[in-house]
Amino acid sequence: MSSERPFQTGLPCLAILSALACTTAEAATTAQFDVTATVAPGCLVDGLGVSGNAGRIGTLDFGTVSTFSTQRRTATTTTGQAIRLRCTPGVNLIMTIDGGSHAVSGQRNLQRTGTGTTPRMPYALCRDAACTLPIVAGTGYGTSVTSTNSQDVRLPIYAALTPSGTMPPGTYTDTLTVTLTW
Repeated sequence: MSSERPFQTGLPCLAILSALACTTAEAATTAQFDVTATVAPGCLVDGLGVSGNAGRIGTLDFGTVSTFSTQRRTATTTTGQAIRLRCTPGVNLIMTIDGGSHAVSGQRNLQRTGTGTTPRMPYALCRDAACTLPIVAGTGYGTSVTSTNSQDVRLPIYAALTPSGTMPPGTYTDTLTVTLTW
């Protein structure tokens, strides 16, 4: 008898489980939801820190100039640009450059290191190699981003310097801040 008892109590449990399974399947319903994403145009500066500081773009190096030289010298950052800038083709990239550390009345100047305020050598920043399109301090200039250059955008920064021919020997420097917006 003991062997019949577990068998008899098992049958009603199977019937109850079977009814629950049928009821759950009949009560099922479906619903939908949307999944979306928007890709915004923009730029990526490789190596950008959490502060938003991208580090150094490069150096405008006029080379070694004789004390007596009055020969015009030029330089550019486009060939030695240290940061990598990638942008969506067609993005509106704006470059603004300040007056530098030694500007006087809007004129950018190189200043001899270790001398306080003088002597200074004026120089110009430009958007073209011939230096006919000046970069005015604090003014934003658009930089073209196409499918051709979108993975390696170069900032068009050129400079010209014409020494006075009377500058004391030494190293002359300036530091500029570039702000990029898009």
